[in-house]
Amino acid sequence: MPVKYWLFPDGKSTVKTKLWNWSSNAVCGLAGGIFKIYLEKLNNCTVYNRERMINTVDQVRKSGRSLITYCNHDSCIDDPTTLAMMKWRQVLNGKRLRWVLVADEICFTSKVMALFFSLGKAIPVIRGEGIYQKPMDFALDKIDQGGWVHIFPEGKINLEKTYIRFKWGIGRLLTEAQQCPIVLPYAHVGMDDAFPNKNPHIPEYGKKITILVGNPIDFSEELERLKHKMTTTELRKHFTDILQEKLRALHKEAQELHRQEDQTKS
Repeated sequence: MPVKYWLFPDGKSTVKTKLWNWSSNAVCGLAGGIFKIYLEKLNNCTVYNRERMINTVDQVRKSGRSLITYCNHDSCIDDPTTLAMMKWRQVLNGKRLRWVLVADEICFTSKVMALFFSLGKAIPVIRGEGIYQKPMDFALDKIDQGGWVHIFPEGKINLEKTYIRFKWGIGRLLTEAQQCPIVLPYAHVGMDDAFPNKNPHIPEYGKKITILVGNPIDFSEELERLKHKMTTTELRKHFTDILQEKLRALHKEAQELHRQEDQTKS
């Protein structure tokens, strides 16, 4: 089943492409600014290792290397809220901001919604269609162009906070890229308090949010070594499993930091 509203420019018209890029930069910058204020001014957010995110985005993008960031998925606004942890100059720079994979049936329900999210650099994925679909090809193209893609490997909001096996999309983006991208995980706690997963989905204020940024990972050498020993499927599974375990450990640490903050205040 194809995506109903695929509105990204095909590059055939220079004028249309420039207009699209200008509009996208404006939407991304505006949204980034709003969510940065929401994260840092209207809620009580503590970010551990913020400099890792700031420096990785700066250094990796400057070098022309592609970047994959990923995190747990607890609320409808995890992106762009949690990524607003970066500096103002980064948040407002729509041209260098991430692309993000989103659910087509949630974010692209009408042409107006599709236009807004497309300009916000959101790529609609049809859940259940597997890792070989047009949106995943599009995301891989962005990585091959030295871009930055953010992904929620759980594939959906984890309402029950239980173990959800990662979907293999992140494994495909990592193993099939022309040049192995840098991968940066981070975990967050409290986003579903700030934006509850229940109707009418109204954002709340003054909530405690904790974000823990992990270490950037370069799988280049390991990937090159294993390419001669594993099939494409085995490679995807191998790296997907590694990334899941890294985020699981990071999330456990973030939860403990979140609890410690409560104990310190009490």
